[in-house]
Amino acid sequence: MIQKIIPFIATLLILTSCQKESYYQNAETIPESNWALGQKISFRDSLTLQDPENLHFEILLRHTNLYPYQNLWLYIKTKCSDGTTRMDSIDWKLSEPNGKWLGTGWGSLYNISYRLPDLEIKKTTKNRWFFIEIQHGLRDETVRGLENIGVRLY
Repeated sequence: MIQKIIPFIATLLILTSCQKESYYQNAETIPESNWALGQKISFRDSLTLQDPENLHFEILLRHTNLYPYQNLWLYIKTKCSDGTTRMDSIDWKLSEPNGKWLGTGWGSLYNISYRLPDLEIKKTTKNRWFFIEIQHGLRDETVRGLENIGVRLY
């Protein structure tokens, strides 16, 4: 377990060291690198009134070279304290047709991010919050080779 945590923490530090201020960033480990069909991964947090209403929205993925496909379908549901709900469906290209992985990586681990449209959370209440739920849209009962998935709002 510790062998997976140390590279993950190092990856997060590298990804965030040269980036603009993040208002939220978190990632969830996919148990045993096998994402089950129907398994939803969720992120929930609050924002202050000083945080901006419009936030850039990224999905972060770390996978191994055992991932069997060129792309990854994701369904992303977002709910916010101002009452807005949004559904995003993405067909995320992870490799070139020749098998070369996109993003950055070394050895068998690769990191890649996907920019979604900005997330707008209006300042209508003192308790501003968001809830983001992600699930894969592949037909496989279990998708292997996916280490963790995360969300970044900045």
